[in-house]
Amino acid sequence: MQTAAWARYLSRSWLCRRAWPGCSRHYRAVLCSELKQPLAIEEVAPRPVGPHEVRVDVHFSGVNFADILVCRGQYQEKPRLPFIPGVEFSGIVLETGRDVHTVKEGDRVIGLRRLNCMAGECIIDHKALWQIPEGISLREAAVLPASYSTAILALEHRARTQPGETVLVTAAAGATGLAVIDVVTNVLQAKPGMRGQDCGSGFCWRNHCFCAGQSSAPEEYLCHGDIRGPIPGPELSRLLQGPVLSNSVLP
Repeated sequence: MQTAAWARYLSRSWLCRRAWPGCSRHYRAVLCSELKQPLAIEEVAPRPVGPHEVRVDVHFSGVNFADILVCRGQYQEKPRLPFIPGVEFSGIVLETGRDVHTVKEGDRVIGLRRLNCMAGECIIDHKALWQIPEGISLREAAVLPASYSTAILALEHRARTQPGETVLVTAAAGATGLAVIDVVTNVLQAKPGMRGQDCGSGFCWRNHCFCAGQSSAPEEYLCHGDIRGPIPGPELSRLLQGPVLSNSVLP
């Protein structure tokens, strides 16, 4: 109990020391003071924005698998305790730094950063913000930054996907898998097609569901000669680390 009390005191003092002199305003934030323990909601004193930063009134924050891992100390990046988790959010611009010209007060935006998004406010570099198009709610927009940035980074920048190549989505039920399908069909302009049939765009996609361990993969998906049927977990890991896909998969 003494350890928990000390952690709570330390977290509050550590966060509040960042406030500028004379500031009496506070906002609430989710705080991780100890790994693998329940998170707490604390009152946090804000700090001033820098020349290239934007203060956003956070309305929604997405919860990702990476957030769970980082709060358990199992993520590749291990922030110093205490910290505010959360990598993506949507909200309204409250204040901009003197050198910010891309957004203005009142704009609806989404943001992406390593931490600090699960809070009432978030200060972020203006380059990590995007305005939300009309017709998309703040709630819907909050879950777009992490999954879609991962999909675009993997397909366009890391793999540099070209017409005629195959995109293998090993799990299309989660946010990232669905984002990959969306980007492939709507950004890369893939169209439905059959194997060996020209569908006009250079990109073709095929949709087929099968249960690993109970049925075999469709023959048209077998793009590499030594792959047959459902791919078990260890074999899939080996495949993703091998020469066939190693240049097309994010680490």
